[in-house]
Amino acid sequence: MEEILLKVEHVSKNFGATQALKDVSFTIKKGTIHSLLGRNGAGKSTVVNIIAGIYKQNSGIVTLDGNDITPYSVFERQNMGVKIVPQHASIVPELTVGENVFMGIWPRKKGGFVDWGKLFIDAEKELRKYGLDVDPKEKVRNLNGVDQRKVNIIRAMHGGAKLIILDEPTTALSSVERQELFVFVNELKAQGTAFIFISHYLQEVVELSDDVTVIRDGRSFSGSDGGELNEERLASLIAGEEVELINREKLPDNSGRELLLECRNMSGHILKDVSVKLYRGEITGLVGFPGSGARELCRTLFGLEKMTEGEIWIGGNEKVGIRNPSDAMKNGISYVSYDRHKEGIVGLMSIRENISLPSLYTTLKNKLGFVDMEKSRDISEHYFELFHVKANSTDDKLNSLSGGNQQKVVVAKTVSTGPKLLMLDEPTIGIDIKSREEIIENINKIAEEDHTSVLYLTNDFDELIRTVDRILFFKNGRLEKDVRNHGLSHEDVINIRDSVG
Repeated sequence: MEEILLKVEHVSKNFGATQALKDVSFTIKKGTIHSLLGRNGAGKSTVVNIIAGIYKQNSGIVTLDGNDITPYSVFERQNMGVKIVPQHASIVPELTVGENVFMGIWPRKKGGFVDWGKLFIDAEKELRKYGLDVDPKEKVRNLNGVDQRKVNIIRAMHGGAKLIILDEPTTALSSVERQELFVFVNELKAQGTAFIFISHYLQEVVELSDDVTVIRDGRSFSGSDGGELNEERLASLIAGEEVELINREKLPDNSGRELLLECRNMSGHILKDVSVKLYRGEITGLVGFPGSGARELCRTLFGLEKMTEGEIWIGGNEKVGIRNPSDAMKNGISYVSYDRHKEGIVGLMSIRENISLPSLYTTLKNKLGFVDMEKSRDISEHYFELFHVKANSTDDKLNSLSGGNQQKVVVAKTVSTGPKLLMLDEPTIGIDIKSREEIIENINKIAEEDHTSVLYLTNDFDELIRTVDRILFFKNGRLEKDVRNHGLSHEDVINIRDSVG
């Protein structure tokens, strides 16, 4: 019989008049991975902060090894074995791996100075113990994303972790890095460490979890009881209603379809002699490791990166030059960046203003040169409703919305320009399942009804194969393979990618 490590029993939490949690209960066993799911704002973070001691619950009890830990502080709970590894690696980039592993507990000599020799010797033992093959004297900024997260986890393990909370640990990791992290976590699980795993990627949850708890509207629901653990069931449990995972009816081929855009021998930053044809109404997936050329194709076509050689043809008969995003948009090319905060939104502006931004000098400009405010409001209202943005009105500030609704606005803003070619770079990363499916559904409609050509880049291969008609595989800046999506599986995509990469 598995031994219980942590119990959350009938926990409730209020923030003023707002009740964030209502009678939440679940149990975590030693040496298991317990996923915690829910929409943005559902209460996941509140539960985690209560377990960690950052918040105090208004009612209920949290026990660790059978002992009530309610009276204890964050630091006392850390000493008891409750550790958090945040979404963004909690490291000091300019310090070494060894310094980060022993952060706050560097060994000292008698005079109070740091014993550097002992620090690096002990760090190497810790790294070997947990199977991380890096130099303890290497600066952490030089490590890849997965190794930085491993350093965080090893630091927690060195501090005597019994329960490690992994908050969206795979964000910005490639699929290979994700699998590497999962192997690492499973090895620690086998040694008796328990994990709370928070992720929006349901395939990861199904693959990794022993148990699942869903938080919805501040209440807890078991995702592990009464049925098979699968994406469809978890999606419905998260949403509180049946959620249909969108599966696009794939186009058989390009015969008879109008050629929209052709790249001929394109080279530039990363890209090397790439030639590809894109057709109206087709959704084309892009796959490749970071720096492979997949992302760089999109950014070059949008004028964010310079093309040094080659040609871009519209419709096969008009050669165009794209030096910047303005050139791209004049030619009907739009791009949704993977980094919505840096390149996608203006948080202090309203929803209407954000949706209107790309069209200020084109369709929204009246004869006198001013912005047509009535037209701006009509367009923003249309896309506000089309993408089911949850807000009081289009006058709400964008930074007041959840991540999923911000992303809907980012995509809506780009679609509102009526692009001929729409390029989407991780359009659903870090958002809830309901928002994800609504975005995918609208992209599918835009391709079918408006005959828009779509380039779709995502590391979620299950989402990819549900969404695209064909997939372009990149390696070292080159287009290595062009494959029709006739019943491809997640494993097929990985195998093809690895065979070219």
